[in-house]
Amino acid sequence: MRFMTNYFSLDLLNRYIDRLHQENHLLRTLIEHTREPAIFVVDPEKNFQFVLVNRAFCHHLHTTPETIYQKTPADIDIRFTRDALPDYLDYLKQHKTNAFESEHLLPDGSTIPVEVITNYFEFEGRDLIVGYFLDISSRKQNEKLRCHLQTRKAREKAERQYKAVFDHLDDEIYLLALTPAQKLKIIDINRAALSHLGKAESECIGTYFESYLCSDSLHLYRKTKQKCIASGQACHFEELCEAPKAFYDISLTPLKNEAGQIDRLVLIRRDITEKKIQEAEKLIRDQEFRVLVENSWDAIVRYDTRCRRIYANPAFLKIVNAQSIEEIRGRTPLNNPLSGADSTMLYQQIMNVIQTGQSSKLDIIWTKDGTESCYEAHLIPEFCPDNTLLSVLCIGRDYSRRWRAETALQKREEEFRTLVENSPDTITRHALDGRRIYMNPTSIRVAGELSGKMLHTTPLVYPGGTEGEHYQHQILEVARRGEGNEFEFNQQTQAGYRCSLISLVPEVNGKGEIVSVLAIGRDITLLKQVSQELEQSRTQLRSLIAHREINRENERKHIAREVHDELGQQLTALKMAVQSLDVRYSSSVPELKPHLSRIQGQLKDTISFTRNLVSRLRPGVLDMGFIAALEWLADDFRYRTDSQCYLTVNCSQLCLGEEVETAVFRIVQESLTNIIKHAQATRVDMILEQTGTDFLLTIRDNGCGFDTQKQFRESFGLVGIRERVNMIHAELNLSSTEGEGTSIALKIPINHKR
Repeated sequence: MRFMTNYFSLDLLNRYIDRLHQENHLLRTLIEHTREPAIFVVDPEKNFQFVLVNRAFCHHLHTTPETIYQKTPADIDIRFTRDALPDYLDYLKQHKTNAFESEHLLPDGSTIPVEVITNYFEFEGRDLIVGYFLDISSRKQNEKLRCHLQTRKAREKAERQYKAVFDHLDDEIYLLALTPAQKLKIIDINRAALSHLGKAESECIGTYFESYLCSDSLHLYRKTKQKCIASGQACHFEELCEAPKAFYDISLTPLKNEAGQIDRLVLIRRDITEKKIQEAEKLIRDQEFRVLVENSWDAIVRYDTRCRRIYANPAFLKIVNAQSIEEIRGRTPLNNPLSGADSTMLYQQIMNVIQTGQSSKLDIIWTKDGTESCYEAHLIPEFCPDNTLLSVLCIGRDYSRRWRAETALQKREEEFRTLVENSPDTITRHALDGRRIYMNPTSIRVAGELSGKMLHTTPLVYPGGTEGEHYQHQILEVARRGEGNEFEFNQQTQAGYRCSLISLVPEVNGKGEIVSVLAIGRDITLLKQVSQELEQSRTQLRSLIAHREINRENERKHIAREVHDELGQQLTALKMAVQSLDVRYSSSVPELKPHLSRIQGQLKDTISFTRNLVSRLRPGVLDMGFIAALEWLADDFRYRTDSQCYLTVNCSQLCLGEEVETAVFRIVQESLTNIIKHAQATRVDMILEQTGTDFLLTIRDNGCGFDTQKQFRESFGLVGIRERVNMIHAELNLSSTEGEGTSIALKIPINHKR
């Protein structure tokens, strides 16, 4: 706006425009011949093309008005685009005027800085943009020169200040000039550097810095130098000198001249040998700590001085179900995933350690998924070398198993005490030498008046005698072998005869050592009586069954003999009479012939049935010997089925007695009948052999097999076989697998007294 005072004012321009319709020719002549500023008028209705420019505008762009009238502001001003011009018009309508700095694009492709002012006018109902601009290249150059001089003075002042500071620093500082060959030449050096090199300043100035480096560091130095020059950023590397062994941190910082080019570098070399040694020692300690912590079963967490987690080992991450340390880093126990009453206590204890600097210990108990976990937490303060508190290390040891074991043990002891005190069984604890050291109420009640004398005595004293010696021997054996045992103990009490089942159990301590023997006695007097009575009943039942079978066989033998002798003879006589009638009357009475033939057929069938009935009741083959009876059963099986039946006899003499032979015959007969009914077998093998003092009869088929447990409960045939086996004091072993057949093994004692 300041050049408006020199040339035009806004009001004057407005008056020119308002009087344009009266003084059009004069105004156009005045505008066109004005040297400064460059004036232009833009018509938005003509796509924002220039409609009026003065001679200064054409001189500024080195072109003619005709060429300019084909252009818009977007063609010469880098600030504008064609799409932005309508928005700019709206802006001017609202604000009326606008001033800004920009750059104009000249025909040769160069740009020139300008200061532009634009105004909005309405003329005869049309929107117009009227503006002017000035070339500010000289002003910009003067500002740049002034800024350069100020920067140079400030730089020289800063270098003088830096020089004064650098000379008193412990770090080595070198000011290096960058040569055309990309080498760094020393142009300034501080006292610390001269002291390290052991030379005078005049000897160092003008020499190349790399001549003072260790040979092992040259490659890294050159690489870092090139990186620093290429990036324009500060870079550093570490130098290792072997003789004497020392570590140096070398940093390179580029300095630019007025043209923005790097011409110098500041090199700072710092002795970090002590720091490296401390880092190495710390690294070793950290590695040892990490190996110990990472593999520890204890949960280890480090808290900062604000009680926030900064480290946690895998054991703790597993407890809180965290995948990484990042999930819990920065969190306090108050927002612990395992929050609870103990979290507040833990937070308070950690804060107390932070405030006092003294270690602490507490128990942490929480419930997770219905399971209680118990940890013994040790809080240990960690200090810096200057004795400032750095952090608090929390080490939590899981004693959940021990706590549960102790709790369970206490509970079991209470339950044991309740059980023992209220048990109907006698329970006595014996020392390793057999002395009674505890008797439950039931034992005291059973002992009666002797209970006071029995305590602290051995079974040798009470009950004494053979039973007492046996009792004492059993206690000593359990104490010696460490294995439980059971035995029956019989004694005569005031209430009468008493039989007890004594169970001896060794009791051990935490080290697995036997410390006592627990004797649990259960009164089985009534059970023994019932058992004896039951055994007697079973014996009587077996005798009754055996007697019944003998009577049944005798009855069968009697019926078979009666049927054979009486009915058989009557049927034979009747048959002969019918044959006589046939001979006498068949020729004279032809119609009688069919009736006689039918009667003869019925008699033949009846006689055959009678013979079979006699054979079933009492096969006559039994009178021919046991082996012949087995052969008859095999033949009968083959006759009644299409299957094969083989008998193998591997003994020379067989003398079992009539009752045993009959019983075995019936067992084999029932077995073959079951095979016919259920087995669907194609082959049956019967093997009779002598094994020591027994005869072994085996019946094996290749049928479908069956479930022996189920069939024994449901099959009367198998029950009958079992009864006959018991009757002759034999042993039966039946095995069967579904789909693989059945095997029956009958072991018959030879010389058993029956």
